[in-house]
Amino acid sequence: MEFIQKRDRLILTLISQSGPGGIDANTLFSALSVYMDKESIQRSIGDLYIKGYINILNNGGEIRYFASKQVRDAMISLEVQKYRIASYVNELSKKKDEIIQIQDRAKQLEELKNVVTKGLSLISIGLMNLYSSLPELTLPEYIESIQPLTDVLGKLTKIVEPSYSKEDLENILKIVERFRGEKDYKLLKEIVEKVENTSNENRNT
Repeated sequence: MEFIQKRDRLILTLISQSGPGGIDANTLFSALSVYMDKESIQRSIGDLYIKGYINILNNGGEIRYFASKQVRDAMISLEVQKYRIASYVNELSKKKDEIIQIQDRAKQLEELKNVVTKGLSLISIGLMNLYSSLPELTLPEYIESIQPLTDVLGKLTKIVEPSYSKEDLENILKIVERFRGEKDYKLLKEIVEKVENTSNENRNT
């Protein structure tokens, strides 16, 4: 699967947001003139038409562009997932203040873990749902929209994720050995062992 180019996605999104009535050429070109020249717009429209994403109607000299029903349905799915993420971000903002106030460290981490897990689950569900809704359009749009959230959740995950077991670490190191060779494997294993020893010493002091 190949994602639709960002330029084409911008045009397609604008056309689809006009609904079943479509958008006239003058309005479309005027809205897009900030981002690209007329020739680029025409080239993208031609590509989108050939691929069946849009329809074109010439009614007595007035040209209108319509997104296909498939595209409009896919955009509904995308907007629903964006709405769910926006709701979660609002919840995360409120929960953050509550979690900071918790004095018990273990309870604080548990609450943080629950919030992070919910966010990661929402993102995963969104990706799975959009995979069946014109993914070449919806997935790149979704991924771009959640980038700030994934950055935050990535940092929070490092706080709450459980440590790897010795067996997990060994298996991961074996993967490194397979692709990077025995030298890098031994070097990383030595680093891991030093980190483990330091961590154990800190816990015992």
